[in-house]
Amino acid sequence: MYTGLHSFIAPGHFANLLNLEPIGRSGNVEIRAQYGGFFQAAAASQFAALVGLLPAPLALTVSIVIFGGLFTGRILSLPLGNNKERISTNIKALYIIDGLGLIAAAWVLNGYDM
Repeated sequence: MYTGLHSFIAPGHFANLLNLEPIGRSGNVEIRAQYGGFFQAAAASQFAALVGLLPAPLALTVSIVIFGGLFTGRILSLPLGNNKERISTNIKALYIIDGLGLIAAAWVLNGYDM
């Protein structure tokens, strides 16, 4: 939810944290849509499970797809590009956050009797 709100309210600041730079209004719209809209929808799926509107295994599957996709994309991108250029601290942290999100969601889902 934080990612969605932060990127929607302050797209320029949020993009800067990811070493991105939105160009003009179109860039801000895209940061709001890609990060704000997407992560608000992801948070809504988790909240819906908490209040009983969605089954928890479905919400956990959404988390696995999101975090799994992000983590896989990060791992596959490591050998690409200029390997002499360092990865920022914020991006390094996202490797850990996405990996832990994937592991946690898969672990909890594994505990459900389906």
